[in-house]
Amino acid sequence: MKRQRGITTVEFAIVGAVLMTVLFACLEFGRAMYTGAMLNEGTRRAARLAAVCPINDPVIKPAVNVAGLYGFTNANVSLDYLDASGAPLGAAPAVINVYYIRVQVTGYTIPLAIPLIMPTITSPAYAVTVPAESLGISNTGVSTAC
Repeated sequence: MKRQRGITTVEFAIVGAVLMTVLFACLEFGRAMYTGAMLNEGTRRAARLAAVCPINDPVIKPAVNVAGLYGFTNANVSLDYLDASGAPLGAAPAVINVYYIRVQVTGYTIPLAIPLIMPTITSPAYAVTVPAESLGISNTGVSTAC
């Protein structure tokens, strides 16, 4: 009997470590799903903003990070202005040639805080294409900032 005095403490340590790892994995999976939903919503918001703001306005790309996600930068966002056939127009297209706007989020890595494992997952690419609207030009022909 004396030799088994600490066995329950050792068993609890092993079972507790596994239990905590599973618990944190469930919480982090929920956070990863939330991150995906926020990236999807941010991409939609940025595309809508790009449709009504002047071409390459500096407020468009930061609009994707609506939730303030850790490690997210403007380098994860690509903004393309498209012609009537959906082909990219280049860096500074003429307003008259822009028919669609596409905003994409790629390459964002989500760090997960799971004890003993500490994995990271790369989020899927999110893309939204919307028709161009005013592109920052008012009905009087004056360019307006966003």
